[in-house]
Amino acid sequence: MKDAKSKGYACPRCTVGRCTPQTTTVADVYHGHLLSLPNVKAYRCDVCQFAEFESETLEALWQELYGEGPADEYQSIAGQKRSSTYGGGST
Repeated sequence: MKDAKSKGYACPRCTVGRCTPQTTTVADVYHGHLLSLPNVKAYRCDVCQFAEFESETLEALWQELYGEGPADEYQSIAGQKRSSTYGGGST
């Protein structure tokens, strides 16, 4: 049986669509170079294509890129971070 999170939640950006679990590509500039990571788990809106990433995914990405560096640069890598309790679901 699927949990409540797998059913999705109302999109916080457009408020019309539904964010459901999918995979997407994360792209950003890292030290002057394009960084592209395909097949990253995210919650993507079916209307506006807004994407939020699980905090665990972003933390693993942070560790790979920066190791123990300052976390204030974290948000520049992926603008949206999904907390484990956002939208009423739990991990």
